[in-house]
Amino acid sequence: MAESWALDKKAIPSDPNAFVFRNGSRDGRWYLYFYERESGGRHLRVLKDGNGTYPKPDISGQDDAWMLGVATFIDLKAKADRGEAIHSISFAEMAQQFLAKEQKKISSIPLQGITAARYRLLANQMRWLRDYVGDDKKPIHKFRRSAFLSYETWRKERAIQIGKKIPVQTTILQEMSALKRAFEEVGVAHGFVTRESLPEIPRIKLPKDQKHRRDDFSDKEWLELEKSSRLWWSKGLQRTFDEQGQLLKDSSGKYITTVSVDGLSPRSAAQLIHRQLIYYAMRISMDSGIRPGSLRKIKWKHISENTAIPKAERKTWIIVEVPPENTKTARYYRISAPIARHLETLREITRFKKPDDLLFVNQRTGQAFSERIWKDTFAEALVEARLADWADDDSNNQRRINIHSGKNLTWYSFRHTHISMRLKAGVPVPVIAANTDTSMKYIEDHYFHYRADEATDLLSKGRKTIKAAENHLHWIG
Repeated sequence: MAESWALDKKAIPSDPNAFVFRNGSRDGRWYLYFYERESGGRHLRVLKDGNGTYPKPDISGQDDAWMLGVATFIDLKAKADRGEAIHSISFAEMAQQFLAKEQKKISSIPLQGITAARYRLLANQMRWLRDYVGDDKKPIHKFRRSAFLSYETWRKERAIQIGKKIPVQTTILQEMSALKRAFEEVGVAHGFVTRESLPEIPRIKLPKDQKHRRDDFSDKEWLELEKSSRLWWSKGLQRTFDEQGQLLKDSSGKYITTVSVDGLSPRSAAQLIHRQLIYYAMRISMDSGIRPGSLRKIKWKHISENTAIPKAERKTWIIVEVPPENTKTARYYRISAPIARHLETLREITRFKKPDDLLFVNQRTGQAFSERIWKDTFAEALVEARLADWADDDSNNQRRINIHSGKNLTWYSFRHTHISMRLKAGVPVPVIAANTDTSMKYIEDHYFHYRADEATDLLSKGRKTIKAAENHLHWIG
């Protein structure tokens, strides 16, 4: 460092590679010089106090500058020791880098990247967040843990203030999800902050009339997932989107699709059947409320006819026996569910129909689906339904998605949604509890005697017409 501009140097005692000096080429202002051994980076920091006041630009200001230099050095050294980048970025820069990364993912190719409409939504969410922070230049490492805890109240008041519609809870939840992604995918990923130092992202509570568990499907989400899975994903098709994120249709008004799984090779043929089986696993989960672990262990011998109801209804309502070894609670119970049509179609699809065969099996091996098949196919279905996008760290070895709503949608979400829907439809709580083997054991054991065979009228309350199986279910034992 040339002596002509590095004037009046004073060393930092704990580090021979750090010192305070007066910069002759910068009006004599005081600076800290710091050499970071690990990365080989050289850093300069102009020195000023918390009020923005600079030490006097001559030798009389050296002591004040040295005290500021020591404090700045300790802060920089701590960041380096934690693995953080010495040079921080502002909140605005973080938002811009996050959006730039997302913009590169815009694609009109089905299930590749995100749509332009999805990007516009993220950009709007970032604008609201920057408005809340109110200081585009604020370094992201200086946010307090509680910085965003009042966001929900501010967001609603701000909307009223500028004449906008008050946002619903799911909108705020999505904005908090975008904030978390920006901090993690830019701030943490590039070493500007550590995960442990991130501000706390508040949990947004949703009204009881919207959902009972954070990971329920909303009515709209379930309809989108069911329709897209039934019409396209389970058939190996993908809908086509234009660059604006709009679905493309032909002259007759039908969606334009491309083939993702052709079913021509033995491997792709099995994959196509697996998609169909998974689709019916989703339908059975939603219509029965069965736990995912128990669903995966259902065998054909566990299906029985409900002889307690009229014959016409037996082609709709089925009894599922859940033995103790297949339950979380280690107790036997029975489920009454309108899934006869689903089971009938499953038997037409699967190669494995013996009493001891599982309903959901690998069609090439006859063994239970692997955890990877359950997880990956569910992720694929969510992306096709445009409820999620593939994450940056997604790979064929480990599929990862970003769910638009910010919720943690899993196979358990079908169970939670089933219970929520039955409660909303007015089915008595004890009936739901017994039919889903919930933790209401005290009610079940002491106050409510439940029989799945006789609960059909109650369980069907609030449902629309349910398709019956086309043939008599002669295969049921």
